[in-house]
Amino acid sequence: MISGKDITVLIMAAGESKRMQDIKQLLPWKDSNFLLEIIKTAKNSRVGSVHLVLGAHAERIVDKCSLNDLHVDYMINPNWQMGLGNSIAYGVNHLLSLASRPQGILICLADQPLMTSDYLNLMVENFIQNPNRIIATNYTQKTGVPALFPITFYEKLSQLKDDYGAKEILKRYRKETIGLNAGKGIIDIDTKAAYEQLITDTQ
Repeated sequence: MISGKDITVLIMAAGESKRMQDIKQLLPWKDSNFLLEIIKTAKNSRVGSVHLVLGAHAERIVDKCSLNDLHVDYMINPNWQMGLGNSIAYGVNHLLSLASRPQGILICLADQPLMTSDYLNLMVENFIQNPNRIIATNYTQKTGVPALFPITFYEKLSQLKDDYGAKEILKRYRKETIGLNAGKGIIDIDTKAAYEQLITDTQ
């Protein structure tokens, strides 16, 4: 039977953050920054391991976050400019090259600072009960990430190329997807205004 330890989190943090006009991964948040907090959130959940895909500003992010001291497996996608889909494929192919393949890959974003370990655990619990289904997050009229994919979707994830991430897979396989509600956890922070509002709302 699948357990949380059989599931790997893949955090996507390769983007350039053009709309933010700053390095989004390093924006101050709580006691550290966006990236370190999502890593902490993932590590505090029931998953077995946490992996990270970097791209733009990789050297600075590794240095500022002291990633080499955190025991987090990170990789740098040389083709990060090709978009989120390409970085997902890069990360998934890396996971598939490891000696022990995960039974589920939980894709998270570095720009959802309100995501909680409890919600990730809820995704894991639903996946354990439905190991052949995608467990995704409900948005207004669609599902999106965080999303937990079973082995049967690894090949499709490994072949993503564009900037739409896993959206097309989630759209095409809607009947094979269970959508969960993350509440405020689904808020993406893409602009300075959104970041400033986040700080105002959480003070």
